[in-house]
Amino acid sequence: MAQPPPSSSPEPSLSARMARQALRLAETLGLPVEALCREAGFRMEDLDDPELRIPYAALDGLLERAAELSGDANLGLHIARVDVVDLDDPATFVVLTCATLREAMERGCRYQRVWGDGERFLMEETACGVRMRFTPVGVSRPAHRHLVDAALVQFATGVRAFTGVDVRPLVVRFTHTAPADLREHEALFGCPLEFGAPFNAIEFSHEDAQRPFIHANALLNAMFQRQAQRALERLPDVSTTTERVRQQVRRELAGGDFSFVAVARALRQPPRTLQRRLAGEGQSYAAIVEALRRELSESYLQRRMSIAEVSFLLGYADPVAFHRAFKRWWGVSPEGFRRSGSRLHAEPGPLSIHPGGVSGRLAPALRRRARPPLLDGEEQRFVRGGEASSTSPPA
Repeated sequence: MAQPPPSSSPEPSLSARMARQALRLAETLGLPVEALCREAGFRMEDLDDPELRIPYAALDGLLERAAELSGDANLGLHIARVDVVDLDDPATFVVLTCATLREAMERGCRYQRVWGDGERFLMEETACGVRMRFTPVGVSRPAHRHLVDAALVQFATGVRAFTGVDVRPLVVRFTHTAPADLREHEALFGCPLEFGAPFNAIEFSHEDAQRPFIHANALLNAMFQRQAQRALERLPDVSTTTERVRQQVRRELAGGDFSFVAVARALRQPPRTLQRRLAGEGQSYAAIVEALRRELSESYLQRRMSIAEVSFLLGYADPVAFHRAFKRWWGVSPEGFRRSGSRLHAEPGPLSIHPGGVSGRLAPALRRRARPPLLDGEEQRFVRGGEASSTSPPA
């Protein structure tokens, strides 16, 4: 079996199932399958191993080469329709035996690392229902168009198969541009399509989110969840730099030092090295902090907390800065949202996190805090009044 090169931090990887689907499609198209495998860095016989995981970069390269050789602009749509049954995948059986679509989405996110490292899938409540966002891992590259198409088509067709009903999404969004011919997308999704969107997502109504699954079985679901948990525990400890930075910022956001230098020190990395690694994942420190604050702001304001408490928990030195940021993110003031008694209608940005609870007790008095420069002179982005300027650090 192909093994990644040894390193202190294993390269993020995913199940080989998508590679198997792509190669089966390539075979039907008359493409040189063995050559595609060699270029991607593994052998065809390796794919018979149900526990094989391949680096994301290897799959990306395989898809890009297959698209180049075939000239298939809709390669992802066609890969999604290649049936590959993996009886050794407990996460899929967890989803299959859930009670409803909403429960399946929640548990699919919980066990998604069985399919691939990172948080590619994120479930979000919306004003009209519930959506699943999908974000490919790593810096954007041509293969991601096909990965997004495949993931969203598999989701749409899976919902119909698992509910036994011709469920149509409310809308499907793609960050990539529209293909020259939309007919195949329209036939597969059967709903409004948005291209050039800020994120990839498929959204369903509240009613459809509660549709029962035809194979729902609480006993089997509990058994498959145990198997999925054991599968997660067997995986190597892989954490992307983005995830580690986000976790550290989250720990220090309320009252601690979450400056870039402090985060780099906590992660035992030189600031410039950390900056380069984030850039390699298509992220920046400022974007991670912004996204974390944005997501948590909605979660906290739905609880019985004062605006000042929320401002403190989000690491703002001044509640006025929080007000400005909140209105920029969501198009409404914190008080306006609180008065509305409903969820926010604005669309969150491309990076999302799972909102979590507040641990511990707040300090007796909320205090104003001055923030140090994030890179102590190397990076000219400072926290000014609680908000970061947009000047980027040197490469």
